[in-house]
Amino acid sequence: MAMASSLFDLQGKVVLITGAGGGIGAAIARETARCGGRVLVADRNVDAIQDLARTLADAGGAPCVAALRVQDRKSCLEVARGAVNRFSRIDVLINCAGVNTRMRPEAYSEEVWDDIIDINLKGTFNMCQAVFPVMEAQGGGKIVNIGSILSLVSNAMTAPYSASKGGVLQLTRALACAWAGQRINVNAILPGWIDTPLSRQARVDIPGHAERVVETTPMRRWGTPEDIVGAALFLSSAAADFVTGASLVVDGGVTAHV
Repeated sequence: MAMASSLFDLQGKVVLITGAGGGIGAAIARETARCGGRVLVADRNVDAIQDLARTLADAGGAPCVAALRVQDRKSCLEVARGAVNRFSRIDVLINCAGVNTRMRPEAYSEEVWDDIIDINLKGTFNMCQAVFPVMEAQGGGKIVNIGSILSLVSNAMTAPYSASKGGVLQLTRALACAWAGQRINVNAILPGWIDTPLSRQARVDIPGHAERVVETTPMRRWGTPEDIVGAALFLSSAAADFVTGASLVVDGGVTAHV
């Protein structure tokens, strides 16, 4: 038990989480703080992360809050610099920031396409690049990118989102190869249908979507943000020291189902 505790221990680790204003990012932040991690939560929705920070503080955590636009490289560099100024290091980066707009591919405007690609794919790269010199100088670190089962499969209503999340998967593999020598592990989690504010909009946009998700998920339910937390904590911990370039699907069996 002592070995298991040591392997999965995040006590004192500095964990920077983007897109922490709600959904998966907020769930990971809450559990990381409960595990003793020193959490920096970042999001473009400052009110949301301030509310989260108050919750974490009430539970005994001492989170740091940062406004962040992941599509802006300067903003990413400033957040990374702020984390180092506050904590002297960054042990883990978890990239949860993401957006989606659902429509037929022929209906997307250039502006909507660019927004989705810039936040989901470029934003993930910007944050990885921003923390690289910090992790290199300290002798290593962990990066966890949130992809999607739409990194692997797709549908008629999510062309830019699927493209961006497919890119996140390939980016994860490329960075894992490039940075292994610096002892920086880069991995991805590919969530299935998770009940978040982002996915709830799909139930409005696509009639019958909620019912089809349950029907096509072998576990016969939507996932919750908390279903992703265990995978994130594993990939953030010493238990995953020899895991890099991997993609961990957490989808209730959707992609295994014919």
